[in-house]
Amino acid sequence: MARFFHAEALKHPLHVSTFEQKTFICVACGKSAGRQQELDRHYQSFHLPSWIFCPYPGCQWRGNRVDEFQAHLGQQKCGEQPAQEQEYQIYNVKMVLDWIKSLQGNGVLSTAQNIAVDAVKERALELGEQEWLKNPWGRSHKKAHHD
Repeated sequence: MARFFHAEALKHPLHVSTFEQKTFICVACGKSAGRQQELDRHYQSFHLPSWIFCPYPGCQWRGNRVDEFQAHLGQQKCGEQPAQEQEYQIYNVKMVLDWIKSLQGNGVLSTAQNIAVDAVKERALELGEQEWLKNPWGRSHKKAHHD
């Protein structure tokens, strides 16, 4: 009898906590996250173009996470991380994420993606990065739209 009760308890766990865990849902693919930071990272990795680039001559590295940029700089010996975010930022990803959060509704993500891609193209022209015009996402199309 105790074994049966234990198995049933696992199927139907009791909620002892008096507060509910808030869940954050991706408007594009339905992926859930326990924290806004996790959802923001998901958007950056899968639904928005790369927003970081290595500003050192000859380096084509692009990505979505500052820690990966720091690792790149250490591994490739490109140089020190620039002091100002604008020196390695392609577009303001925080602003785009804020739009996605605040303008919930149909088409908000595709609009945010289009704005981000346009910003990448504009920055490419500023910096003379012709490759970015060919591939504004900065990664394979497959990763940009799948989880």
